[in-house]
Amino acid sequence: MKKITALAAVLVLCAAHASAYENSYAGYSVKDGQPYYKLEAKKVYAYTNISSKKVYQDEEDLKNTAVNIVNYYTAEDMEQILGEKFSTAYFDAEYEKLALLERSQLNPKTVPAPLLELEKYAEHDSNGNLTIQSKVLKEKLEKLTPLIKTGKIAGKKAITISYLYKQGDVLVKIDTSLVSANDRLYLLSTVNTDQDLYASKKDEKDADADADIDDIDTDEESDENDEAKTEPKSAASAKEEMEKALEVENVFVRDVPAETMQRFDKAHTDLLKGFKAFTPTSTPKAISFTDTAVGKSVQLPDDWFYGQLNLKYKDKGTFYLTLASSMKEMQEVAANTDYDSVYSVLAIPQADPEYQKKVTELYSSGARNVLQHWNHLLITASVDNITDAEIKELLSTPVANRLAVESFISEGLQRMKGFSNEYFALKDYKTNFDFTQEKALIGINADTDLLKDFAYNNKILLSCNQKAATAMLFIKKTDAETEKSLEQQLNEWHF
Repeated sequence: MKKITALAAVLVLCAAHASAYENSYAGYSVKDGQPYYKLEAKKVYAYTNISSKKVYQDEEDLKNTAVNIVNYYTAEDMEQILGEKFSTAYFDAEYEKLALLERSQLNPKTVPAPLLELEKYAEHDSNGNLTIQSKVLKEKLEKLTPLIKTGKIAGKKAITISYLYKQGDVLVKIDTSLVSANDRLYLLSTVNTDQDLYASKKDEKDADADADIDDIDTDEESDENDEAKTEPKSAASAKEEMEKALEVENVFVRDVPAETMQRFDKAHTDLLKGFKAFTPTSTPKAISFTDTAVGKSVQLPDDWFYGQLNLKYKDKGTFYLTLASSMKEMQEVAANTDYDSVYSVLAIPQADPEYQKKVTELYSSGARNVLQHWNHLLITASVDNITDAEIKELLSTPVANRLAVESFISEGLQRMKGFSNEYFALKDYKTNFDFTQEKALIGINADTDLLKDFAYNNKILLSCNQKAATAMLFIKKTDAETEKSLEQQLNEWHF
C-alpha cells in the first residue's frame, strides 16, 4: 500500500512539473497546464488558459479564452525605467504607500507612483520585452480609467492595475499585477474577453434596421445607395472608420454579469497562484521549442521568439504549428509599417478603373517597407495520429511513388521559374527525394527574389512516416547572417 501511495505521489509531482514553464535565469516558474497556444521570448512568456490535452470539436470551443503574460525586469532594467535604484525593498515600500492610500480611500494617483507608469515599460520593450502596453494598445489604454488596488493574491504582495472596456462587440478585461522577489519585478497580466455579452444586442439592432429597410425600400433610395457605394472615400475617412471600429469604451463592473466577472477574476487569480519566484541562476535560458509529432527540438538565437499552437481535434489527431523569427526584426517591421498606406487601400472603391493598379502599387510600397527590415522566418507544421490511407499508399510502393512525386514537383518548380515577374522570381533550386517503406522525405532549396531587390534563400522539408507528417519552411535573406547551429538543426528537421 505504501509503495502504491509513493508511486502516486511521484506521478503527481511529475505531472505538476510537466505542466509548468520554468525560467531559472528569470527566477520564476508558472503552471501553464500545457497550453494550446504559447509564445516565448527572452523576457516574456505568454500562454492561453486552455489546455492542449483537451479534445476540441470546433472553433466555438475556443471562444472566451484568457491569455496570461509574464514579463520580468532585472534591477538594472528597472533603474533604466524608473530613473532610480530598484530592489524588492523599494517595491515593498511603494506597496505600503499605495496600500495606505487605498485604506484612506484616496486616489493612488494623488502621489507620485513611478511603478504604475506602465507607458515607461512599453518604451523599454526594445530590450527583449513585449508588454500589452505597447504600440496601438498603449494608445487605447490611455483613454481608459484603470482601477488600482493592492493586496495579497495567493500569498504574494501585488499591486494590480485593471482595465474593463468594450471594443466593438467584445468585452475585454486586462489585469496586470506587479510583484517582486530577488530584486526583480514581474508583470503578471491576464487578458480576458467575452464575445457574447454584447453580441445579442448587436443582433437585435441589426434586426430592427433590417425591418426598417424592408418598410422603406424604394427604387429611388436603392439608386442613391448604389451611388454612395461607388463614390470614392478619402484615406482620412477610411482611417476614421477603422479607428471608430477599434474605439474603446469604459465599462462599469455593475453592468457586467457577476458570473462573467467571476470568470475574469478566477483566470487572473489562477495565474498568480501558479506563479512561483525563486533565486535566479547565472546562466541565461535558451529559447527553444519542441514539436512532439516530429520528436525534435530547436534552439533559437538569443533575440528570437516563437509562437506555438498545439491543438487536438476529435478523430483528427493533434496539429502543431510553430512560427519563429527575430524579435528585433519583427519590432522594426511594426515600427516602420506605413499604416496610412493601408487606409489608402481601404479608401479605393472597386469601381475605380484604376483600382487594381493603385492597390498593386500600394501593396508593393508596403511590402518593400516590410522587406527592408525582415530577414528571417521559420515555420514548422506537423500532425500526428495519421490514419489517411493515401499516406500509407505513398509508403507502400516507395520507388514508384518517388518517381511520380519527383516528376510532379520538378515540373511545377520549372514552370514557376518560367513564370517569374517583377514581384516574385524563382532564380534557382535544388531538390532531394528519399522514399522508403518507413518514411518519405522531400527537400527543396530555392533562391528567390521579391520585388527585384530582395534576395532570399528558402529551405523546404516535407516528410512523413506511418504515424505523422511534418513540413518545415525556413526563409532568410541571402546576405543576412544566420547562426550555423540553427541551420544545422533545421537540416535535420525530418523523420
